[in-house]
Amino acid sequence: MTRPAGPGQHVGGDHAVVAGVDVDQVAAAVCACPLVAGLVAGDHGTAATLLPGRRVVGIRIGLRSGGPARISVTVAARYGAPLSRLIDQVRDAVAVRAPGHPVDVDVADVA
Repeated sequence: MTRPAGPGQHVGGDHAVVAGVDVDQVAAAVCACPLVAGLVAGDHGTAATLLPGRRVVGIRIGLRSGGPARISVTVAARYGAPLSRLIDQVRDAVAVRAPGHPVDVDVADVA
């Protein structure tokens, strides 16, 4: 039995689009940032997008009525990374994959 994707979600192939944001592409773009060690789920595992049969850790899409979705990204920084540069890298990477969406970056760990 197949479950529907839920409000604002479209799952096609290996990609999931939530509120116009391809969650997998955003996650890949963030992981490609040189100062990012990886995506993390945060202290209580809540920094994730839940999809049918899986979850994308470190990316959360906040649905808002009447405006663009807010994207929250939770990462582990590489040891010694200047945090302001890391945040700029992440925001720039997300802006390419999800233009027009506000981005919050949380550095939850150092690796």
